[in-house]
Amino acid sequence: MPGMRMNRRGFLAVTGAAAAGTLVPGALSGLPVPAAQAAPRAFGGHSFVTRPDLHPAMVEMLVPGDGALPGHVFLTPMPTASMNAKAPAPREPVEAGPLIVDNNGAPVWFAPTPQGQVATTLQVQRYRGEPVLTWWQGAVTVPPGYGNGEFVLANTSYETIATVRMGNDLQADLHDMIITAGDTALLMAYVTIDYDLTPVGGPADGKLIDCVVQEVDIATGEVLAEWSCAEHVDITESFLPLPEDPAAPWDYFHINSVHPDGAGAVLVSARNTHAIYRMDRGTGEVYWRLNGSSSDFGMGAGTPFVWQHDARRLPDGTISLYDNAGAGGGDRSRGVILAVDEDALTAELVRETFSPEGLLAPNMGNNHVLPEGHCVIGWGGVPFYSEFDAEDRCVMHGRFDDGVASYRAFRFAWDGAPPDTPAAAGRVAPEEVTTVFASWNGATRVVTWRVLAGPNEDELAPVQDAARNGFETRVDVQGVHRFVAVEALDADSAVLGVSPAVAVE
Repeated sequence: MPGMRMNRRGFLAVTGAAAAGTLVPGALSGLPVPAAQAAPRAFGGHSFVTRPDLHPAMVEMLVPGDGALPGHVFLTPMPTASMNAKAPAPREPVEAGPLIVDNNGAPVWFAPTPQGQVATTLQVQRYRGEPVLTWWQGAVTVPPGYGNGEFVLANTSYETIATVRMGNDLQADLHDMIITAGDTALLMAYVTIDYDLTPVGGPADGKLIDCVVQEVDIATGEVLAEWSCAEHVDITESFLPLPEDPAAPWDYFHINSVHPDGAGAVLVSARNTHAIYRMDRGTGEVYWRLNGSSSDFGMGAGTPFVWQHDARRLPDGTISLYDNAGAGGGDRSRGVILAVDEDALTAELVRETFSPEGLLAPNMGNNHVLPEGHCVIGWGGVPFYSEFDAEDRCVMHGRFDDGVASYRAFRFAWDGAPPDTPAAAGRVAPEEVTTVFASWNGATRVVTWRVLAGPNEDELAPVQDAARNGFETRVDVQGVHRFVAVEALDADSAVLGVSPAVAVE
C-alpha cells in the first residue's frame, strides 16, 4: 500500500517470529492476592464478611430481571476513565475484574485483576468441546483506548487452562477474542508505524496506529495467519480527524471486533471508518464494505451507523452490531440487526433497540442477540446493561454507579463448580443469637445453606437451613455457639461442599 515505509510483513522478516501463548495451570476461585496487590487497597462496591478480599461493583436493578431468560449475566466492571480520559472518576475506587451476576444483579463469581490492570469481554465459549470462560486482562492505553495484555481461558471450576497471547512480539488488544471451531483464536493488536499521511492532510513522516489480526493455535501458540488492516483499508476511509499534534499517532481504523463469517472469511468492525468489512481470514483481502465512506451496499432507511462495535453474523444470515451513534447525528445508541443482500448489495433494517432512557454512549458496547429472540445490550461508556424480549420490551435493566462501566455484557447458561470450599463466618449478636454468614465464590448450584454449630470444631451439628440469598447469605441462629460451619446444598438437598469450622467472634 502506498505510503508505508515498512509493512508488518517486512518488519517480521527482519525480527523473526516469536511464539504466542501456551497452556498454563492455575485456579481463580480461591483468589489468593497476587504479590503485586499485597498492599491493602480501599474499594467501593460490595463488602462481604466471608470474603473481605472481594469488592465487586454494585448493580442497581432499575427493571428487575423477572422476565429475563434463565442463566447469568457476564460483565467486566471498571472505572469508565480506563477507556475514556474525559469520563468522570467514580465516587469510590472500583475493583476491576470479570464478574458474573444473577438476574437480580447479585454477584455469583468475581476475580479481581492485578493492580493497574482491568478486564474486558467476559463470555462463555467452547474449547476442545467444553464450555470455558474467556476474558481479556491487561493495561489500557488512553487515548485512544486499546489494550496490551492477554486472554484467559478458565474451565467450569474456574481453573486457568490456557493463557492466549499473540505471537511475533505483539500484545493482545482488549476488544475481542473468538475461539473458532478448530480451537484457534482470532486476536487483534494495535501497532504504531511510520506512515505518509499527506493524502489526508497530514505529514509525510506521520505516525499511524495500524491494527493487526492474527489467528493463533491455542494449544501450541503457533501463529497460523497474520495481516495488517492498513495494507487493505485506505486511510482516506477514516472519519477520525488527525491529531492536533502532528507527531502523535493517528488511530485511523480502531478495530473492535473480528468474527468468523463462513469458510475462510471474517467480519471486522472498525469504529473510526464507520464500517464493517468482510475480509479474507488468512490474508485480510477485503471482499466488501458495509456502511462508511466507501460502502459497497445501498444503505436503506435506518441502517447507517457510526462509531459502532461488535459486528457478528447471526445464524439466519443477518448481521448484528452496536451503533454508538452520537457524532453521526443520532441522539441515542442502539442495538441493530441488518439484513444484508450480498447479491443485490442492499442493507435493510430488521431491528433496532433503544434503552429506556435513550442512552448515548461515547464508546464501548455490544449487542448480544440470543436464540430466543431476546438480546442483551451492554451500553458501554454509560453505566447500564439491559435485556429485551423479542418484542423489544425491556425485561431487565441494571446500572452501575456513575463512573463505572462494563465494556460488554452477555448472557449465558453457566454451571460453575469451584474447587475450593464454601466460606463461613460467625458473629455474636444480641438476644442470644449467633449470626452466620455463608458464601461460595462461583458456585451456581447452591440453593440452600445448612448451618452447623457446636462447642468446638469437632462437635458440630445441623441447627438451621436457609435459602441462598445473593452472594453472601446471612442466617440468624438461636443460641450462642462457639464454632460454626456451613454446608452448601443443591436443589435435591445433596451436599455440594462444606466449609471449614470457624470460631464465632
